Amino acid sequence: MATNLIELLSPATLARIDNLALMAKVAVDGFISGLHRSLAHGTGSEFLQYRNYAPGDDLKYVDWKLYSRRDRFYTKVFREETNMHCVLVVDASGSMDYRGTRAPCSKFHYTTMIAACLAYLATRQGDSVGLCLYADRLLEVIPPRQRQGQLPRILHALARHQPRGPADHGVAWRYLSGHLRRPGMVVFLSDFLEAEEAIPPILSSLHYAKHEVIAAQILDRDETDFPFDDAAEFVAAEGEHRILTYPPEVRRHYTEKMNAWLGALSEELVRAHADQLLFLTDESLALSLSAYLNKRDAMR
Repeated sequence: MATNLIELLSPATLARIDNLALMAKVAVDGFISGLHRSLAHGTGSEFLQYRNYAPGDDLKYVDWKLYSRRDRFYTKVFREETNMHCVLVVDASGSMDYRGTRAPCSKFHYTTMIAACLAYLATRQGDSVGLCLYADRLLEVIPPRQRQGQLPRILHALARHQPRGPADHGVAWRYLSGHLRRPGMVVFLSDFLEAEEAIPPILSSLHYAKHEVIAAQILDRDETDFPFDDAAEFVAAEGEHRILTYPPEVRRHYTEKMNAWLGALSEELVRAHADQLLFLTDESLALSLSAYLNKRDAMR
């Protein structure tokens, strides 16, 4: 992938864009243009609508007769027979508020950028997209729809909430199990900290209900390599537990434990038939978009 595209999709660049809708448009349209690939058209024969031409769209879908009359480029969009339902399940608990010294934004901000891009991309592809935002309770639920105004509703919800409190992944599951009638794709976005027992059974149940499941884990690089040098007191993000320690003395033990935990979680997710994606908050969002597209293509 071209270097300028990776820089465009870096969290340091995108986090400076305050408007989430504009950020998603810049990221997704830039990504598609960088791939030289059109992702906006269905393969079915039912005409759906016209929309403005965007760089990267296949020229064979341009309506040249309409261009001759209006002197503007429009592309034809067709309704796919394989349109999906996609639900973005976003963890907004307190641990997602962490931002390390090397990260341009918090885990939650990074997560909302991923979710916004996926919602924008799903909308462009003609998919029905919805949102389930939760912490210790459901914070916002937007059922998957394919209608005008759906994307702004989702982006507004992502921008409106701030991470707080403990995580109760079960509240998200109770909503999903009671409301997702049609098989589709469910994308769980969380750090999954202390969720190795709660999350895999949820994802496994979704799989057996005929949903395709992606477990997108978002971590700060501090959490993987423990770079601290001075004695410090560490406070739990979702509780009041505190520990005073000297990081250089515990770094090796910490990283061994973290790597073992990540490995065990990965094994549990494999058994749950979920595709695991690991993102660090200083990494390009191109990884998340590529992973989503690869999975979506595989479903087709």
